[in-house]
Amino acid sequence: MRQHQTQPLKNSSVLSLVIVTVLFSLVVDDQPIASAKSSGIWHRVRKGDTVWDIARKYKVPHNAILKANQIQSEKRIHIGKKLFIPGGLPEHKYGTWYRVKHGDTLSRIAVNHGIPVSNLVWRNRLKSADYLQANQKIFIPNLHPSNFAPPMRIKLVLTSGYGYRRHPILKKRMFHYGLDFRARKGTRVYASKSGKVIRSGWRSGYGNYVLIKHAEGFETLYGHLYIIRVKNKQHVKQGQIIALSGNTGRSTGPHLHFEIRKNGKNVNPIHYLNLRQ
Repeated sequence: MRQHQTQPLKNSSVLSLVIVTVLFSLVVDDQPIASAKSSGIWHRVRKGDTVWDIARKYKVPHNAILKANQIQSEKRIHIGKKLFIPGGLPEHKYGTWYRVKHGDTLSRIAVNHGIPVSNLVWRNRLKSADYLQANQKIFIPNLHPSNFAPPMRIKLVLTSGYGYRRHPILKKRMFHYGLDFRARKGTRVYASKSGKVIRSGWRSGYGNYVLIKHAEGFETLYGHLYIIRVKNKQHVKQGQIIALSGNTGRSTGPHLHFEIRKNGKNVNPIHYLNLRQ
């Protein structure tokens, strides 16, 4: 009699365990563990995807994806798996793609989309404003209305962009949090936006640097400087000289390293800079 009463309980327990296990596996498979407060998007893994490729696409650190999804080995991502991308934005948030038509010029495309020609040249790594071919796809970035001015008044030549790259000194793949512009030693560096100097001096890697706080949670950083011409807590206006470019810190040659941060997190400066040159 005792055995007859116990059997249904065992069956019930086993059934409950199976249901819980199935539900848990579904949740874990579709919703990797991530903080409810985290901002970001979901990405479904496609054939050929790697964590590095996904990180490059959404302009976020590769380690952030591993941590948010509790991935032990970056080789163990399966097609169809949904990954949470912390801080990621859908591609259309950055801009739109445009297919070049016969007779199109970069100037006409720029005017039609309300964006400086130089931004299109930069974003699409074009050799020049005249380098266009019919049916070519170019990316039209959305410019943030914050209106950051170029940090130098020379013709800006981008030597290293925002995102993953092979570090020229450390010789390993690392995330580059800003833009590098070619500049001779002693080139004037200007405040990209009005604000208050919150830090200046020497920092490992950056060398001599200046960090300026702006409205709306923005900050700009200027690195590898030769001479700093502002002091901590000093208020500066957009276009004011703050330093001279140099080759200090971890650098392979004279240039300016420029970053924009929003609420403490790095963003791609190319989406904010108004490059009307």
